[in-house]
Amino acid sequence: MPWLVRAQVRPLLGSVALHVVFLLVIGIAAVRWRADPPPAQLAIEGNVVRYEDLPRSVRTGKPLRDPVAPEVTQPAPQPPAPQPEPEIPQPEVSAESADTASAAAEAERKAIESQRAADALRREQAAREGAAADAAAAAERRAEEDARRKAAALAQEEAAAEARAKQEAQAAAARDAKMKSQREAELRRALATEEEGEALAQSGVMDEYRALLIQTIERNWIRPPSARAGLECTLYVNQATGGTVIDVQIGDCNGDQAVRESVANAVYRSSPLPAPRDPRAFERRLVIVFKPTE
Repeated sequence: MPWLVRAQVRPLLGSVALHVVFLLVIGIAAVRWRADPPPAQLAIEGNVVRYEDLPRSVRTGKPLRDPVAPEVTQPAPQPPAPQPEPEIPQPEVSAESADTASAAAEAERKAIESQRAADALRREQAAREGAAADAAAAAERRAEEDARRKAAALAQEEAAAEARAKQEAQAAAARDAKMKSQREAELRRALATEEEGEALAQSGVMDEYRALLIQTIERNWIRPPSARAGLECTLYVNQATGGTVIDVQIGDCNGDQAVRESVANAVYRSSPLPAPRDPRAFERRLVIVFKPTE
């Protein structure tokens, strides 16, 4: 165990000694920096003059003019000569202290790198969170815009549907009014026709017209041998204006096929059919009961 203690104490003592030396060097440099520089020395020049060389006025003591003090030119102060910096004794560093310092520096470097990596990771995480928040906000804004657009489209569709329903109701009301007016007109025409028919029937024009038609058809009928007494056939005749026969259909008839064909041919031979005495009695579709006389 003592060797383990010594192995741990020696690096610690080396590190302490190294820090003390660094502090001493820093203190000496600070003291030298703060010391005042030495005063500058001034150089004065002088000339030797003999007495015989002086002017007579000076030798007799009677100056010709007021003496003027000579100007003394002071030389500019010279900067102090740089002093050589004292050599700082470098402490002897043992191998163990160097290893300890290197390990400490490596640990500090790794700690700094770890801190930088952690800071970069935090910044990246913050950037991702910010991007996610921005994306969520953008998605929320898009959802709100979509909801507003859908609401506006729905309101527009409802307004259009309401307008269409209103137009359809107006069109239906107009159709109903038109149909009602047409029915009323048809009813009035039917009533008028019925009234005219009744008037014509009362006047005997219709009976006269039908009797005229039956007489004309009977005159053009060629009786077949199979015709029996009491023949009665219902004829459905379509005629154009002017009495031209368009079509003839034989309804109930107590005769055979030859009799039926002979009656139809009689109607075609009677075309054009005679016109009624009163034009109001003319009918395009006639129902005639054909009963030929014996």
